[in-house]
Amino acid sequence: MSRKSRWVVYSFAIFWLIMVFFPFVWAFRISLIPTYTTYVSFFPRSLSELSLVNYKYLLYQTKFPRWLLNSLIVSGTATFLNTIACFMLGYVLARKRLPGSDWIFTMVLALMMVPYQITIISLYLGLSKVGLTNNLLGLILPMSAHPFGVFLMRQYILMIPKDYEEAALIDGSTRFQALFRIVLPQTLPAIGVLLVSMLIETWNNFILPLVIITKTSLKTVTVGVADLAFEILNTNWGVLMAGSLLGALPTIIIFVIFNKYFLKGLTLQGGIK
Repeated sequence: MSRKSRWVVYSFAIFWLIMVFFPFVWAFRISLIPTYTTYVSFFPRSLSELSLVNYKYLLYQTKFPRWLLNSLIVSGTATFLNTIACFMLGYVLARKRLPGSDWIFTMVLALMMVPYQITIISLYLGLSKVGLTNNLLGLILPMSAHPFGVFLMRQYILMIPKDYEEAALIDGSTRFQALFRIVLPQTLPAIGVLLVSMLIETWNNFILPLVIITKTSLKTVTVGVADLAFEILNTNWGVLMAGSLLGALPTIIIFVIFNKYFLKGLTLQGGIK
């Protein structure tokens, strides 16, 4: 690559980085203002213009800590159950150990094409009949199985030769031992992608908690922070920005932790060695 081409690439990368991070920086700047206005300069004229009053209000005078805990419970449990279900069903469909595996996989692909919002009314009616509205379990169960996860695990497991499992069975291992000792370690990159993507999706889910949950103490971060805009006549944008930043922090931490497996899974590396 020539010096001119390298300069163009670096300039584009820097411009892209600024465009991505500028909204977060601006949101952080607004979260530090002690007033209701957003008409502030990007660079403060003095340190007296900066204040943590919005964060104190958010943590001590609202139910934000409870909303954060609810999101952790719902996202963590749903992601864990979703990973187990997708891994098991993906393995069964990849090895075709279920009658009509091809038809089932076709239905999984069809479900991926159905917009989530179409099913929200029927989902609410079904959950209300079994008494799972205003219940965290009513949020966890619908998000505990995702067709994308089944598709991802099935395609990844197809890359793993059956010879490894057959060799383990010959050595005396059971089917479950071969599954968890041979197949599972080789699917860790795909599981990393599934964990990160599903955790972010369940954490940022807004429609389902909005419809299922009406109690303030059971709301998640996404719905709770949105409700802060309607608590008073004049919207406190500083509190909203503080809630948005704190609400996004867990997903950023998770992505950093699982970044290695996430990148390996996207490039389909880390499979057979």
